[in-house]
Amino acid sequence: MSNTNLDVALKFYEVYNTHNLDLLDEILSANYVGHVNAHDIKGAEAAKGFIGGFIQGIPDANYKVVETLVTENKVITRWVCTGTQTGNFFGSEPTGKAIDVNGITIFEVIDGKINQLWNNWDQFTLVQQLKA
Repeated sequence: MSNTNLDVALKFYEVYNTHNLDLLDEILSANYVGHVNAHDIKGAEAAKGFIGGFIQGIPDANYKVVETLVTENKVITRWVCTGTQTGNFFGSEPTGKAIDVNGITIFEVIDGKINQLWNNWDQFTLVQQLKA
C-alpha cells in the first residue's frame, strides 16, 4: 500500500511538471480538500483552477521532490520548485524573474486517491525573488 500511496503523491507533482491538469481527476478523491498556506481548495475543478493559474504564471515550473516519508495513509514530501515568471501570476504581470522555492506537503491518501493535502511553502522568498 505505501508504494502505491507514494506513486499517487508523486503524480501530483507530475501535474505541474507536465501541465496535465486532467491527471487530477485520476488522483484526487471526490471529497478532496487542499490546504495550501491560507487557502482551502475543494474538489478537482478548483485544484485545476489553482494549479492552472500557477502554471500560467510560471510555465516552466519544475517540482523536484528531494525527500519523502511514507506512513500507512500519509505521504510527506519536501520539495523544491524552480522556474521563471513569464506569464501573469495570480494578477501579477510577468517579471521574467527566476524562482527557487522550498516547501513541504503532507498527503492523506485513502483508497489510492489524495483525500487531503497540507501544503506549506516559502511565499516570502517567492515574493522577494519576483521583486528583486
